[in-house]
Amino acid sequence: MKAGVNLDRIAAFVAVADAGSFTAAADRLDTTKSALSQAVARLEKELGATLLQRSTRKLAITEAGAAFLADCRALLAQADAALERARSERARPSGTLRLTSPMESIPLVAGWIAEYRERFPAMRVDYLPTDLRMDLIAGQVDLAIRIGLMRDSSLHGVTLGELELWLAASPAYLARRGTPRTPDELARHEWVSLSVVPTPWTCEFTRRDGSKQRVRMNGALSSNSSAAVRGLVLAGAGIASFPDSTIRADLEAGRLVRLLPQARLTRLHLYAAYPGSPPPAKTRAFIDLVREHTRSNERRAVASKRAGAKPAR
Repeated sequence: MKAGVNLDRIAAFVAVADAGSFTAAADRLDTTKSALSQAVARLEKELGATLLQRSTRKLAITEAGAAFLADCRALLAQADAALERARSERARPSGTLRLTSPMESIPLVAGWIAEYRERFPAMRVDYLPTDLRMDLIAGQVDLAIRIGLMRDSSLHGVTLGELELWLAASPAYLARRGTPRTPDELARHEWVSLSVVPTPWTCEFTRRDGSKQRVRMNGALSSNSSAAVRGLVLAGAGIASFPDSTIRADLEAGRLVRLLPQARLTRLHLYAAYPGSPPPAKTRAFIDLVREHTRSNERRAVASKRAGAKPAR
């Protein structure tokens, strides 16, 4: 068989042979008689053999056609089985999920990974946290959990939720430099910047009327690692902003103090980026799990606000 032969032409031949005529086969396949005739004629040309004897009164399968028909049935059955296996594999996560996320999200993502393994014990996870933006295709990474705006047009992305940013400093720093009471006062303090974000030296606040207030920060310290920024702030080197979930334990333990809780920093998007579309089952399953968590957290936050809960300090 030449490389040009395809399954559609083979399926057309089998359908005509089973139906006994081009007209009956066309009705079964919901196509036209001429389309089937052309498909079988093309197949015969590619094979260099006559498969069907045509006359005005009846259609007959040639000897070569009868021998080829059995092989065609087996080939179509194998193709159907392969497609079914592919659909089954797509529906059931398997293999290894290579996943990356920013360093500051490690506590959050680690919890998701633990639950993912509970749900899908056959899965393996290779977790590659980094604050540097990885090339997912070159690095053969299945999924990136990212914070900010989707900027890579070569990837597909899905928004998972929003992250609330909180300003924080250590008690030692505040005892030494004082506590800012308004966003404008932040400019007089030491800012510790995360250099990998788009605007590391600017804080943007959203006022109650929806307008924006941008404050240019000052300082001498920056790092490309969110873990290093947190470490510097814990050491009393200055003030920084963090996704609320990453510093709650520090706030509750008194290692950090939340600043300006009444001033709302512009929220960041939490999103998943992945190469290829649609994503394989293993990737889709992780995305679905994260969506469950973020939606649950959003519902709890709304309920907490309605109940008049006080912000964490």
